[in-house]
Amino acid sequence: PRDPRPTRIVSVSSWPAWPAETATAGIRLGWCRTRLARNGALAGHKHLNRLEQVLARAEWDDGTMDEGLMQDDAGHVIAATQANLFARIDGTWITPRLDACGVAGVMRRAFSQWSGDQGDEVVERTLEVTDVASAKSLVLTNALIGAWPVATLDGRKLAVDPAAVAFNAWLVRQ
Repeated sequence: PRDPRPTRIVSVSSWPAWPAETATAGIRLGWCRTRLARNGALAGHKHLNRLEQVLARAEWDDGTMDEGLMQDDAGHVIAATQANLFARIDGTWITPRLDACGVAGVMRRAFSQWSGDQGDEVVERTLEVTDVASAKSLVLTNALIGAWPVATLDGRKLAVDPAAVAFNAWLVRQ
């Protein structure tokens, strides 16, 4: 409108409490059935429509997994329900392209920059399920958790990459 009357809503809550070992021993990751719709106009942006992630998160409550990976409607791996994904493939960190959907989170950018500063380049490209399933290690990032290494993917043990722990230590010093 010509003369907008913005509304401000302020919410205060406790910082989420996760077990300390999630940042060092890793989490249990699985696959979600719910897919992310591709929309280039929204790709990379954080917006309030998170219904797909909410539906995906509602798929499990049996204690078998801590977080779920999501694909877009073409089957490309995009992210976890609440975090960006990094996969160690052939010694290189790969993170999904987010030109069709997904959120380019601040910790995604921070982890990519930090990794590059460590001489460990991050490559952004399309990730298939087979790429992720064959990865040596996986790390999830978001602004609330920093970085979580992944201990298992669908029950398959993964190497807990020390980069997640080192990145979290770096974050604390910032």
